[in-house]
Amino acid sequence: METLRHIVNRLNEADYRMLLANVATDKHSKPYIVLETIRHKAVSDAEMIKILEINPSTYYTLKSRLNSKVAAILSKNTDNPISALMQEVSRVPASLYGTNKQVAIRSLKELEKQLLEYDLSNELIIVYHSLARLNMYNEEYKHYERLYNRFVAFSLASAKGENIYYNFTKSISQYQLTNSADELAKIENSLQELANINELYDSHRLFVFFNIMQIYYLLITGKSIEGLVQKEMEIDKNLEDMRAIFAKYPMDTFYNTIKFIVEALHFEYYLKINNLVRARHYYKLVIANIGEYASHPIMNFHIVQFLNAKICLSLASHDEKILKEKNEAIFKILYVDSEEEYNYIYYYRYQAVVKFYDGDYHGAAGILNSLRDTINLKSYWLVEIDLKLFQAFQYALLKEDILCRQLIGNIERKLRPKKTEYKNIKVFIKLIKASMLSEGIEKITSLWELFSQKNMGNEAVLSYLQIDKKILKKLIRK
Repeated sequence: METLRHIVNRLNEADYRMLLANVATDKHSKPYIVLETIRHKAVSDAEMIKILEINPSTYYTLKSRLNSKVAAILSKNTDNPISALMQEVSRVPASLYGTNKQVAIRSLKELEKQLLEYDLSNELIIVYHSLARLNMYNEEYKHYERLYNRFVAFSLASAKGENIYYNFTKSISQYQLTNSADELAKIENSLQELANINELYDSHRLFVFFNIMQIYYLLITGKSIEGLVQKEMEIDKNLEDMRAIFAKYPMDTFYNTIKFIVEALHFEYYLKINNLVRARHYYKLVIANIGEYASHPIMNFHIVQFLNAKICLSLASHDEKILKEKNEAIFKILYVDSEEEYNYIYYYRYQAVVKFYDGDYHGAAGILNSLRDTINLKSYWLVEIDLKLFQAFQYALLKEDILCRQLIGNIERKLRPKKTEYKNIKVFIKLIKASMLSEGIEKITSLWELFSQKNMGNEAVLSYLQIDKKILKKLIRK
């Protein structure tokens, strides 16, 4: 139900009405009732079964068929700006059997220009194969045969470059969850591999892939702010070149989908080097259309990176309005499957952080509990500790001592076998225990200050937690 609800709720009214007309025969049909109910209400599967007055087996069959039908209808209506060009390519093989050879050659050369402009290597293979056959008795044959062979190789390189790019987002996600040296080695190897491919071919698409990867690598793995500052001109130039590429190819579906990444990377870069003025400028460019950007599941990694940075900007600026901005649009549109572990963990952590700063500690604890029930965090030790500490802090604020002690006891057991001392985590546990022991504000404040001093480097936790005296006072037992 959750997947179908996300699909239906993010459609505009015109597209929803079109879907309704194609799926449902009348207002009394069960598909119509299902779509209208999930469009306007939040209901569970059990509640929907009662509304439809059917048994669970019939309901799940209906839901499965409805999911398939909705997907089929919406896929046919997907807007593809270069579909007309692709249709022309589909007719190319027939040109070999046309009645006028010269007309066929001229039309194929015109199509070649358009395909070169959009860097469509697979389609160029078909065109060059046909041009070679049409010119098999003259000197042009060798020219087109060479181009055919070259673009077969280029097509393979482009496909490999794209695979490297998407695998990079998975590896850099795992690195952020584990801080693993093996994952870092994978990331660096993929960067070197794509750099080598990029040098062999003059391709704007490979240039885009490589520079997105390289900038994320610098932002995520870089330890020195000074080093990042020195790269400002290089990063700025590469992002501006990407912006120019996107502007030059307005019909390219892929570029239309990812073009916001230029502003997002600019934002994250300036935030990383503590230039909050420029960071705010680029933040505003992204947040203005965040609902549109979040509607593409393939972009989930980039959206989650932006949300993590959104928290950092809010804290650095001491401006909670930034944290609250456009959340309704984001939560309505953005759907992250639990299989995308990094994206799922940090998307729902973001939601919990929003609840916490809104004073809804019950809501924050509930999200964290659901997150930990959904994702097995055993492979992500520090992430698991971070989330449990955050959840325990909610329970401390709510005076839920039993739940709080359970989490603290679990964290302490996980700390015992570790060789590293993790003094920051131990101090934060003392802070929570001081709250349960009815210690005064001076003691709790001094522990918070000590935690802030020790919470550094790769062992840092709760980096999104900024506590003032107002919140610390809520920990005091009366």
